[in-house]
Amino acid sequence: MASLAGVVKPKTHKGRKFLERRAPKVVENDKQTLVLKGGHTSQVVNAFLDDLCALKNPLVCRLKWRNPVLPFDDLTFVEKMCKKYDCSLFVIGLHSKKRPHNIVIGRMHDGELLDMFELGITRYEGLESAKGAASISGAKPLLVFSGELFEESQGNSMLKSLLAEIFRGPTVEKIRTLGVEHHIHFSMVAESKVAMRVRRISFKPVSKAEPAANSAAVPDERPKLHLRTPWGIPLEVHVEESGPMVNFEVRRRNLPSEDKWKRAHRVPTETRMMKKKPKNRAVDVFGSRVGRVHVGKSEKLEALRPGASIRTALTGRRKRGFDRHQKSAKTTDTKEPRAKRVKQ
Repeated sequence: MASLAGVVKPKTHKGRKFLERRAPKVVENDKQTLVLKGGHTSQVVNAFLDDLCALKNPLVCRLKWRNPVLPFDDLTFVEKMCKKYDCSLFVIGLHSKKRPHNIVIGRMHDGELLDMFELGITRYEGLESAKGAASISGAKPLLVFSGELFEESQGNSMLKSLLAEIFRGPTVEKIRTLGVEHHIHFSMVAESKVAMRVRRISFKPVSKAEPAANSAAVPDERPKLHLRTPWGIPLEVHVEESGPMVNFEVRRRNLPSEDKWKRAHRVPTETRMMKKKPKNRAVDVFGSRVGRVHVGKSEKLEALRPGASIRTALTGRRKRGFDRHQKSAKTTDTKEPRAKRVKQ
């Protein structure tokens, strides 16, 4: 490709298609997540990154080798890799004595950093340690956020938005209710304390419990959720832990300016709902809505009164010049054609 005045001009058809895929679109593609390790990582960080890739698959791009990056000091390498692999989100795993088991998450906008948060892992249980763990790779989850602290400050609301973008999964047009296999629950129990739980959802037919003859039955007071299949069979919704279970501690954050945040949320004019301008409608002095209706010419009126309009139908008059046109039409029909002179 040849570069001229900062504009990349492709030489081949493949290069042009490549640039078209990377160009800004009105409806963007699903966001890819770049996952990489820092210079030093711990076993907890490595296990969390593995489980994250399993949850995010296939919308994930993981770098194999370690990279000595410090996101809050210099983000040049991360921006370069995000641009190279067309990733809008990134997750970096780090570990140090000052900040153990460190996870840095962030998102990009227009090739630049938008916002970034640093989370420390205080408790972790992976997929292997959870009972009934199953493969949930590539499935679209159900996201649940609980806690009023998510809405108290602008930083917490941005953290909620970033977590939703990372774990939302692919974009689909329709969702089958019985096809949701797991849900991810985020709760902010205290300031700078976020808990993440991944639970598996299963549906079982409703069974009537038979009380034992010798022992007194203990009633189950837990609320149960019932659903019905399209053919009318009632089902019970069961939720069980599937992992990973993580407790985070919010450490450092890099929030965008107000102008950058507004620019990132700008809606394209192609998708913006434009208000239709009302035509032939007005409001008079008394506040009543008045409308004007245009009625076309009736065929029956033309047959009964030739040359009359709606305005002149009741008066018996005709349009100006109608009689003159009628006379001229009759004279042209009655005139005999002239004989042609033949030269002798």
